[in-house]
Amino acid sequence: MLLDHTTAFMDYQPVDLLLDLRPEGEGSASRLRPLNGGVLPGTLIETANGFVQARTLRPGDMVQTFDGGLREVMTVRQSVPRLTAMVHVPAGVIGNDADLDLPSDAVVAIEGDLALDLFDLPVVTVKLVALIGYKGIAAAMPQRLARVHIDCAEEELLWSEGGLVINAGNAQDDAFYAPLSFAEARLIVEAGREEELEERLVAREIREEDEDKGFFGLAALPAPAFDPLDLLFGRYAA
Repeated sequence: MLLDHTTAFMDYQPVDLLLDLRPEGEGSASRLRPLNGGVLPGTLIETANGFVQARTLRPGDMVQTFDGGLREVMTVRQSVPRLTAMVHVPAGVIGNDADLDLPSDAVVAIEGDLALDLFDLPVVTVKLVALIGYKGIAAAMPQRLARVHIDCAEEELLWSEGGLVINAGNAQDDAFYAPLSFAEARLIVEAGREEELEERLVAREIREEDEDKGFFGLAALPAPAFDPLDLLFGRYAA
């Protein structure tokens, strides 16, 4: 029943088998299985020993958190591959140092001036799907991928992919870093479009100024061989 193909079992209820890698002696039956959120197995997570793939983390490892420094990993849960809607994120848009394809329900953090200007908060979190249209973020082809859910003793945001801040656990609406609503997230997209429009207008003004200088020959005029202020003070007087 867990064969990974698309030609059989056309009418079925998807089932995610979660592998609980918590230390022995800790019960797991009472924990709800995560249905969304988490990270892809290959996502680079910053640890005490540098960046490692999420699939290699184990309970007891120390991960770098957004506002709490190094924190111990308590549980690591992995799910079998399932069809996942993806979103493409160009390099540098939300802190990532390379182009990424991430799950559409991944919860990422927006910090700095943008969060302060729009929400009067130093950091906000948002589901990635709500950022489609922001500085080149776009829908990508779905893929059949597994997920890794990383939990610490408390809710934490983890540093990943060079500078991306992500919630690697199970995203919950009542969490401290609860994701913005879709309407709130679209304010970020609109702000990004306004910023891009301003940048294009500035670039066009600079281009038009250069064209005007070329038309009137101003760009070809040689620079004065002396400082005009010298004439004012009579330094070149006969």
